[in-house]
Amino acid sequence: MRIGGVDIPHHCHLVGHSDADVLLHAVTDALLGAAALGDIGELFPDTDEDNRGRDSGEMMRLAYQRVRDAGYRIVNLDCIVFAQRPRLTPYKPAICGQLAESLGIAREQVGLQAKTGESVGPVGQEQAIMAECAVLLEKEP
Repeated sequence: MRIGGVDIPHHCHLVGHSDADVLLHAVTDALLGAAALGDIGELFPDTDEDNRGRDSGEMMRLAYQRVRDAGYRIVNLDCIVFAQRPRLTPYKPAICGQLAESLGIAREQVGLQAKTGESVGPVGQEQAIMAECAVLLEKEP
């Protein structure tokens, strides 16, 4: 299973039109939304066969380039992954490092929390993994 660009051993995998990295999709949407540039589905529609199996890291970097072209830079990212399993705590440093490297920002600008579903709902029953991300952008002088 790939979360945040990091491969994590698990008996299940995520399903989606692209490579289904739930965290990178949330970061991509947060970047585009914060700069009022639409969303991941507008930029990379699932109706376009070129996006089938596409690398989510590539999509995130292309989205961030659009944000940069609009005159913004990242101040910080705050991310949450909701997953009953796999337990993500041991992978948090690698995920934060991968996000920082992919976006060309400092590791200290990336926050990541991992939450379980407490055995309730689709996340708690291991039917789904969700991610949320808030990004603070700053207009470059």
